[in-house]
Amino acid sequence: MTPPFLDLLKRIADGVIIYEPFRRDADGLREFQDTVHRLQEMERLGLVGHLFVQRRTNRNEDYVDLVMVQGGLTEEGKRLLTQQKGL
Repeated sequence: MTPPFLDLLKRIADGVIIYEPFRRDADGLREFQDTVHRLQEMERLGLVGHLFVQRRTNRNEDYVDLVMVQGGLTEEGKRLLTQQKGL
């Protein structure tokens, strides 16, 4: 498990459920897509509840500019986080 992936799991466990880019320019939106992909992978793996994803178009490119984690960590996500803390 990569540190950014685990960091997101910890943040969700701590109650952070809304994710947005720090900068709203093209570079900031592009960088944020890495976080979006990690969150989508967590949803696919059943580690978090449902994701609400907001998409926007900037300079003729589609970007996700907001992700809300609905339901927080699943039991599987909590178990994985607990296992990682024990290592």
